[in-house]
Parts: sequence; structure tokens; C-alpha cells
Amino acid sequence: MKTSSIPVATLFFVLGLMLCPSLYAQNFTVNGTVVDAETGLAVEFANIGVEGTYLGTASDANGNFEIALSRALFDNKVSISAVGYQTKTYQVSKWNGKHSVIIQLAPVNYGISEVNIEAQSKVGYGILRNASSLITQNYLNEPYSYRCYMRTNTKQGGEIVKDEALFIMTDNKGYGERSFSDAFENIHYRIKENNPHKPTLLLEEGMTSIDNLIAQDILRNPGNILSVEAINEFDVQVQGQDVLGNDSVWIIAYTCKNPTIQNAGDPDLITYKGTIWIAFDNYQVLKNSFTAIRKGAFRHGNSFYKVQQNADTLTYKVETTYKSNKGRYVLNSIAYKQVHAIDKNKSVYLKVVQVEAPETSITDRQYFNGEDKNPVFWNTFKRPE
Repeated sequence: MKTSSIPVATLFFVLGLMLCPSLYAQNFTVNGTVVDAETGLAVEFANIGVEGTYLGTASDANGNFEIALSRALFDNKVSISAVGYQTKTYQVSKWNGKHSVIIQLAPVNYGISEVNIEAQSKVGYGILRNASSLITQNYLNEPYSYRCYMRTNTKQGGEIVKDEALFIMTDNKGYGERSFSDAFENIHYRIKENNPHKPTLLLEEGMTSIDNLIAQDILRNPGNILSVEAINEFDVQVQGQDVLGNDSVWIIAYTCKNPTIQNAGDPDLITYKGTIWIAFDNYQVLKNSFTAIRKGAFRHGNSFYKVQQNADTLTYKVETTYKSNKGRYVLNSIAYKQVHAIDKNKSVYLKVVQVEAPETSITDRQYFNGEDKNPVFWNTFKRPE
């Protein structure tokens, strides 16, 4: 009877796989997209290869690619190149564990300062569209709670009085869908600790203004510069590039031509303009700052007097920042300042001190804050910067 023999090398290889199943985990696949760093448009037929090896691939007509790598290549570099663009390299180890990457290639001899105003606008629109489309990928897109510190300084005559509160805001959906109804139905908050400058006697004195603040989270709420369906209703200019914290960013200035609730979040604005900082890395919005002038008092919660709705204009300035939290970005702070000819001028600062599991017991919004002060808590509470 004829017998077949198995090569010794093959036998040892098969035995090795049987005895060491962890070898399967040595390989991993990375999917990515190559885009123009200035316009955000896809770069087709870019070369993606591991330096010092024959491993490589190319991006398709939409800039997409897929490449198989292994832990044995951790010390090597992946090189991405395309005609008319500066070559970019990454350490293979940096891609381990990533499901997808976005590669931004900078055009050769093409800088923001060298293009005309029309070109700058096109660049800005492209960056903003990418930032909006990647919100679900970049930000916490599951239920969560923010534990927030809030400080309000109100000018009364020549005196400035301070009120403080600690509240929990819970979101049953997370970052993703951006509609007024979704935000209202799924975002709730409750005061946990209160530190008023005096006992609350009047309804106006207890209005929390939290609605006004959380509406300034432009990544969770519609009616702002990231509402792409209304992007053409803004004049947009890329002012340049800079570093914010440890991130390289684009700085984009915008002015709304005709503010409405759809593009500015408020039906009674006269002007709405600002600046937004967007990271090169994956189009994360790290900061947004704007100034708005409104006819009369601001939305519900900022001024209780209905008779002032058509009174003197109110000017308010808002700065919102975001931070990384366990691989996803979340809200970091909101600073709000208003100036009104009749109403009391005030500034409100909100700081997210902790991101927590969703607090399911909070099912509504607390518009009035009449909670008593807990001196023991506030004497030991470390106030955030």
C-alpha cells in the first residue's frame, strides 16, 4: 500500500498553530481613507506600503483602502504617498487595534495663506462637512451622564454675586442624531448640590439656565455651523492652522448670512458669527466660540420677564470646548456671557467634572433650583478651574 508523507516543516507549522492559537491574533487588518488635508476630498490611487517589505496596496476612487499587517512589523513604518502630495508615515504599532483610520495628505506647495478667498471658503466647507459626518465616530455615541459644576456670576448694581451648583445631566442616546426633538426627549438633568448666594425666594431667582447652556453643545444639538443642510447659509473662511493643546487644528471663521432657528438655533437672532477649531487627526471639533445679538431677552431660562422680549438687544458670547475620554470625545466646558441693557448682566461657566454611566432615575429637566445649601459639601468640594 502506498503511503504519503508530510514534509517535516509543514508538520511543525501545523502543530505550532494548534499549540499556539494566539498566533492567529498576530495579524490584523486596517481599513482607511486617504483624503486631501485642505479640502477633505478623497485622494485616489495613493500608495500605502510597509517600508522595507513588499506589503502594500492602493486607495480606490473614493480614497478607501485595506491592508493586512502583523505584530512582527511593529517596528516598521507605513508610508502613504500620492502624486502632488507630501508623503506621510505612521508606525505600524500605532495602527494596532484601530478599525479605521483617516490619512490626511497635504498638497505640495499648497498652503492656506497662498489661496484666494473663494478657495479658502471651499476648503472650509469641506472641513466642516467632514467634521459633521464624523460626529458619531469621534464622540461618545451611547447613553452617558455628565456630572457638571456650574458657576453663575451676576452683576447687580455695582456688586457681583456668585451662585454655584453641581448637577447631573444624562443623555439616553449619546452623540449621533442631531435634532431638537431628540435632544429634548433624551437629555435630562437634576441638581444634586446647590450653593446660592442667598435663599431663593422668587421664581426668577431659581431659574437654572441649564437649558441655555446645554444647547451650546453644537455636536449634540442642531442649529449651528455643523448643520450641513444649512452650511451654504454661512460665509466661511479658513483663517489658518495652529496647535490647540497637543492637537494641530484648522481655525475656521464663520458668519451666518440670515440667522434662523435651523442654522443658528434661535429664531430671533440679528447676528451670529464665530470661530471653530477642528483637529487634523480625524476632524474632531475641539473648540467653538461665537457671538450673537438677539432681539430682546434670550430663550426661556435666561430672562423670566416676558415684557422684555421686544426690548433692547441682548448680546451673548459662548465658548464650548471638548476633550478626549477613553478613546471618544466628550463635552469639556461651556462659558457663557451675556450683556443686556435692562436685564442683569451675567456669566455662566459649566465644567464637566466626570463622565459616568447613565443615571436612569433622572427622567425630566429641573428648571427651578430651590434646593437648600449643604455647607459640609461645599466646604470640602474642590472647584474645577
